[in-house]
Amino acid sequence: MYQGWLKSLSPLAQALFLLASLTLVLLGLRLAAPLINQVLLAIFLAVMLDPLISRLAQHRIPRVLSSLLVIVILLTLIVITIMSLSASAPDLIKLSRQAPNLVAAKLQYLTQSLSQMGIMLTADEMLNFVDAGAVVRFVTTQLSMIPGLLSWWLMVFLMLLFMLVELPLLKRVLRASEQHAKLFNALEEGIQSVIVYARVKTLTGLLGGVIVWAVAHMIGLKFAFLWGVLMFIFNYIPVLGSFLAAIPPVIQTFILFDIKTSLMMVGFFVALNLMLSSVLEPLMLGKRLNMTLTVQLLAFLFWQALLGMTGAILAIPLTFLLKKVWLALRQPV
Repeated sequence: MYQGWLKSLSPLAQALFLLASLTLVLLGLRLAAPLINQVLLAIFLAVMLDPLISRLAQHRIPRVLSSLLVIVILLTLIVITIMSLSASAPDLIKLSRQAPNLVAAKLQYLTQSLSQMGIMLTADEMLNFVDAGAVVRFVTTQLSMIPGLLSWWLMVFLMLLFMLVELPLLKRVLRASEQHAKLFNALEEGIQSVIVYARVKTLTGLLGGVIVWAVAHMIGLKFAFLWGVLMFIFNYIPVLGSFLAAIPPVIQTFILFDIKTSLMMVGFFVALNLMLSSVLEPLMLGKRLNMTLTVQLLAFLFWQALLGMTGAILAIPLTFLLKKVWLALRQPV
């Protein structure tokens, strides 16, 4: 009856009705983003950790105990990281306040070079085009929210504990239901690909973070640990992540040293990004996800606008799983 009523409308009316319905759904998701982000992150971690918990269960370790042990280890790592980042917050706030004046002083050399070419620009006029302290202030704002992150992560891990314990029951229910067999098979296949993708991104993110931390520490940059953590987190963001992570250390290099050193830092990040995204990741992933760069970029823009940073990090897994579910539902019974 509903389909007949919808088909009785003109094509334009059908399109407007579907567009209005989609708008309401997306608006609801956007308003509920804080809760949805926690649930999605807990689901993602549960899917990632389930093989490890299942392997421990085969060695006669109770699933509840192994889940608690893994969660405590992860929570400890997060607390240590948050405390280390909090310690750098005062110095970063001080740098963010000094950044515009420091960059203006550095731009004097560039303005002199441009004046010899007949381009008359002052340092203040150049700063009107680029706010040098914007990126540092953004990082500082995020660091000021760190105390609230602990309670946020505690709720995520509480949901994760229940999901890890009850995941085998959910699998048995879906396997036993003939009605959901096709959907379960599509989800299982998609989840296996997502697990491989997440493992590869985690490994390349850890490698990139360690390399960035080591290089920043060697050349004498402050907040080397922070730049390494940013590289690790932003590596999950498709296409643009590694370049976004490069902006703060490049700006700091320009402030503390000279243009030549900052250009060398830019070249380092370009080479690192090419090594990770163009060599290591395709070699380890193969064609498992089969998503073009354009699709990855559009997925990033959509999920970031809808769910914020968590959506940006989970853009590829969410898009791939939705694609698998859609194809499974479209197949004839």
